Amino acid sequence: MVISLHRIAGIVSGTLHGNGEYGINSIHSLECATEDSLAFFRDRKKKPLLEKTRAGAVLLAPAHQHWFSGNKIVVSDPCLAHAQISGLFKKYPPSQRPGVDHSSMVSAGAWIGGSVCIGPYSTVADGAKLGSRVILRNGVHVGEDVKIGDDTVIEDRVVIYPGCTIGARCCISAGVVIGASGFGYAPHQGKWQKIEQLGSVVIGDDVDIGANTTIDRGTLGNTRIGNGVKLDNQIQIAHNVMVGDDTIIAGCVGVAGSAVIGRRCRLGGRVGVLGHLEIADDVTVLSNSLVTRTIKSPGEYASAIGVQPAGRWRKNAAIVRRLDKLVDKVRELGKQKQ
Repeated sequence: MVISLHRIAGIVSGTLHGNGEYGINSIHSLECATEDSLAFFRDRKKKPLLEKTRAGAVLLAPAHQHWFSGNKIVVSDPCLAHAQISGLFKKYPPSQRPGVDHSSMVSAGAWIGGSVCIGPYSTVADGAKLGSRVILRNGVHVGEDVKIGDDTVIEDRVVIYPGCTIGARCCISAGVVIGASGFGYAPHQGKWQKIEQLGSVVIGDDVDIGANTTIDRGTLGNTRIGNGVKLDNQIQIAHNVMVGDDTIIAGCVGVAGSAVIGRRCRLGGRVGVLGHLEIADDVTVLSNSLVTRTIKSPGEYASAIGVQPAGRWRKNAAIVRRLDKLVDKVRELGKQKQ
């Protein structure tokens, strides 16, 4: 597909400088772009790449527009503009025609909305309800009494356990498991007695869930994911967790049972959140941090130690191991001065 710069500028509400009829068929980075590509620039450190790029046109901010003499579209936020037009150039997965593939099994007791697409080897169980224009790719399993809102896309081999609810316009990537049993056991005489997880999972509208992420069902109440939440790949959301609207969570984050995460939060990669804690609205937790206490105020939080030469790290680790003795000595000296 070839799209004119005039059309692109209209979509991103940008100011076009150059040939509006110039055709673009792809989006690439500055270093990989060709004459048929659109690139975007936002990092001043990459100015040398901007000067050398072969891109047919560039999205960039007003402060940087004089750095590029070719075709350009000036916008206040190049990153947002890139996001707004990226869907125009999406090639995979291919679109599906409405209908049910002959290899799939749809229960007579399921309710299927208009223009639904159900791909090969998928199953839709009794009592399930699929809204209009829902797309199930290959090998999707929709359990009993599951509800899926309009225009939601569910990619290959997703498993949705019975009783779960998924809102409208969601995008659920391959391998996601929603509503599996939460990790609950009671100790008894040196063994573990399983606690049946009797709740469910409720997911709001406009939620994106990355590949191989798991969201467990609640023990008694429901695990809840708010509207507009964006989850990366390989995230573990445990039973009874609450995630507030428009929160974004990066890959490999683990959230333990009954934790409550507020609205508009941002959790970096490999963050761990202990169970039964609360995180306020508008909190950012940096990558590799461990949240061990409730966070009551908005702001940026971190706990990880950055990489350093191994010899220095060993010395620091040795000091940490003796830290309790050093603290006791300081307290003792303080008492002597009094």
